[in-house]
Amino acid sequence: MNLGSKLQISLSKRSGNIVLRRDLARLASASHLSEALHDLVTDGRLFRLSSGVYVKTRPDASGEPQLPASSDVLVREVLDRLGIRFRSVDLVSEAGCDTVLIDAGGQRLSRSFDLGEVTVRYVHSPLEPKEPDEALSGDVDALPTESVRQFVERLAHVHHIQHQRTALDDYAQAVTRAAGDEVELDSTGKLLVALKKKRVITGPQLARLMTNHMREMQGVRSIRGLPKRGLPAQH
Repeated sequence: MNLGSKLQISLSKRSGNIVLRRDLARLASASHLSEALHDLVTDGRLFRLSSGVYVKTRPDASGEPQLPASSDVLVREVLDRLGIRFRSVDLVSEAGCDTVLIDAGGQRLSRSFDLGEVTVRYVHSPLEPKEPDEALSGDVDALPTESVRQFVERLAHVHHIQHQRTALDDYAQAVTRAAGDEVELDSTGKLLVALKKKRVITGPQLARLMTNHMREMQGVRSIRGLPKRGLPAQH
């Protein structure tokens, strides 16, 4: 079996959108791996997002390779995979152009990203953000309906919680279907599951926050899609 085939098999078995070069280092020498990755990028199977960081592409209806998620989701996944701490990652519009803002707190980060027409910019806020109350209101109607993702991320940060898949994921998935969205759990949904597992939130709170998040995302989805574009050949 040639190296290209080995890489494709390895990629197909990996969960998530992001692939790090170091994940594949054992498959070949550095020079052979560089050549094989270059070929996969040229063929449109991978897209080089940053130094040593690739994203698995998906074909659209016409067979053209496209990124599998919005820019902010991909950047957030890269930072998680690299173990880089951050406060938030948001996709905003600046002067009519899509921009991903990475709030790195007091850290000075310099990693660059290539997202085509989407700019990635770091912002630094040395002061700690306002943290959610550790004891949430038992009244689910009092839970936030706006900026839900940021609220959930801060709550998880306060309790030092990260997501690990459990049977609760199936329950949360059912909530997304009840909200009218047949999608896989995003990072916010996964954090909500982790918060419930650690008993930071209750089942009703999970359901309401998930529903509020999905409804909020439905309202902004039309402006969060990555513009369709050809993917350049890079390595």
